[in-house]
Amino acid sequence: MDYDQLIIDGYNLMHQDAALNGRRDDLPTARQRLVRRIEQAASGMASKITVVFDGREGGRDEALNAPNLEVLFSPANRTADGVIEQMVHDAPKPERILVVTSDWIEQRLVSVFGASVISCREFLLRCETPSAPVKRQKPAKGSTLGDFFPT
Repeated sequence: MDYDQLIIDGYNLMHQDAALNGRRDDLPTARQRLVRRIEQAASGMASKITVVFDGREGGRDEALNAPNLEVLFSPANRTADGVIEQMVHDAPKPERILVVTSDWIEQRLVSVFGASVISCREFLLRCETPSAPVKRQKPAKGSTLGDFFPT
């Protein structure tokens, strides 16, 4: 396994997945299909997989959880991005985390904290061809968190 933890921005990935993007009318089913797809495709990428969705008063969705996979919802006052960034920031070894998101700002922030990042499209490609190598985005040399906020 390449990483200790894989953290996925759930809705960001869902909106990039053509098979699920049109299923917004049945969001619980689309979430369930996405999580099961992640479970099948990503099990060899990390020993722990966390999928974070926006909203629903925070907490876990035990019905979607599986061994080594947990589903979290951000609290009402935070976004999934904020939860993911906090998870990476608080991790004892952020360099052992791979984050899946296509949100450019989130990519930059978690990479500054030390995590690796792949886009949702790269991850979906990996789902289709599990033997495909993961291209890792590393933080830009000399970047700090302050570089991303105006003075």
